[in-house]
Amino acid sequence: MLRLASILTVAMLLACGPLAAGRKAQAQQLIGLSDEIILLSKGQTKKRQAKQQSAAGAAPGAGENPFLHEPGGRGRGLEQHADPSRSTVHFRGGSGSALSSISAPPPQIIRSSAPLGATRPQMKAEALPPLYGPLELPPGDVEGPPDGLTLDQAIERLVRFNPDLRAKSYEIPQARADVITAGLRGNPFYFLSGGGYPYAPYSQTRPGGTNYGVTVVQPVDLNHKRRARADAARAAVNVLEAQYQNAVRLAIDDLYNTFLDVVVARETIRYAEASLAGSAKLLETAEVQLQAGAITEPDYLNIAIQHDAAAIGLDRAQTQYQQARHALGMMLAFPPEMADQLEVRGLIRDTAPPPPNRDELVRTALNLRPDVAAFRLGIARAQADLRVNRKEVIEDVFVIYSPYQTQSNQAIGGQTANSFSFGLLGTIPLFNRNQGDIRRAQYNVTQTRVGLAAAERQAIAEVDRALLEYQASRKSAERLEKVILPHSERARQGVIELFRHKEKSGIDVLEAQRQHNEFVRQYRDAVIAHRRAMLRLNTVVGQRVLP
Repeated sequence: MLRLASILTVAMLLACGPLAAGRKAQAQQLIGLSDEIILLSKGQTKKRQAKQQSAAGAAPGAGENPFLHEPGGRGRGLEQHADPSRSTVHFRGGSGSALSSISAPPPQIIRSSAPLGATRPQMKAEALPPLYGPLELPPGDVEGPPDGLTLDQAIERLVRFNPDLRAKSYEIPQARADVITAGLRGNPFYFLSGGGYPYAPYSQTRPGGTNYGVTVVQPVDLNHKRRARADAARAAVNVLEAQYQNAVRLAIDDLYNTFLDVVVARETIRYAEASLAGSAKLLETAEVQLQAGAITEPDYLNIAIQHDAAAIGLDRAQTQYQQARHALGMMLAFPPEMADQLEVRGLIRDTAPPPPNRDELVRTALNLRPDVAAFRLGIARAQADLRVNRKEVIEDVFVIYSPYQTQSNQAIGGQTANSFSFGLLGTIPLFNRNQGDIRRAQYNVTQTRVGLAAAERQAIAEVDRALLEYQASRKSAERLEKVILPHSERARQGVIELFRHKEKSGIDVLEAQRQHNEFVRQYRDAVIAHRRAMLRLNTVVGQRVLP
């Protein structure tokens, strides 16, 4: 549109040239050109504003902001108010969500009111192996190889190499480039004119002469609109930086779960190996008793089936471990050939002291969570946009200077006359005082304040839910470990001992094993759930309060 306006301006200049005469004609040309000058100047202003206003959702290659909304920005309807902090990562099962906008969002701040990541379909490592064979608690804890990838190292690599975060990070230098654009001064216009060309030659009886002129038109910003636009662009950069930090926070939450999936899958292999070893011993005892005639063949076959089921469980656990490593490798941008050899170092069991109290966690979340900070910065951005709209009530004044004007009088025997002229061109804000945009900007400030209050309430609610989940899962894991499992193990061993002394049947052993399986599974799931609750608490607080 700007190029089209320039072409139309040149065409009007060419059309006006033959009809003008003398200085009066040049003045008329400048007056006729005033509308085009103003349109060109306003077109450049709108282009700068458009670069500061990102569209909802990113169109590949269009240079649009990948965040669904920017708190405190302008130009978005309520139907586009969505989650300002959801990441577009596609890990842990192939599903994903998205992260920016231009107006205040509703209370929903992060993924959902359910636990983080709960809406994502994913393959749960703790769901394998199925309840076929006997489950045994493996001895001790295995942290992994000394040179294995730790969680801290994984986070560092995620921030540096994750493709999704790298793509989002380029929004920040682009926004800083918009600050440069917003602070640029308007370029001067030039106007070359020639007029007074006669259809018939000039003479003493038909006096006249051709005239030529050079005119420069410079827009002057009297009320510092350029500075206000630059300030608004810098405020937009601050919001965008906070949104990127929030995208990192949520990507780290995805990493927590993906990393833990690998540790869980490795631990599941240890459970399955212990179960296979225990079932092998039970099968040996059953073979001896079968040969001695102490048990029937159906009893022996039931125990042999349990042994085979344990072997199947081990195979499935190993497959799950490989899949979990591939998912982690993809998230951390490892080459595919390295994913098969990827080893991690970490524990599932909680060995850390309890987190700070609830009030301190809430205070930390409100101070450090970048999604809440984005709304605080969004208020400043909305106020900056309001200042821009108020300053745009007064348009630029155009200084018109013609350093060279000449009129040739040779046709009538006179001398050539040279002169200069200057003038001012502006608009009187009589009808259009930008009332609508100012009112909209005022409402946007209020809307962003409401969004901040909603974000703070949501952050507090998420901390409360995560802390409650942490406390409940820790209590369950401790009770299962210290009370229920020891009692179950003694009961199971008692039945096995009676079976060896021919006082219990194989069916009794299988029933005792089934009950013990259930308690072992409950304990394992409780430990895993507690570890996830620890990491989820880190996410909702916005800081590593637990390892």
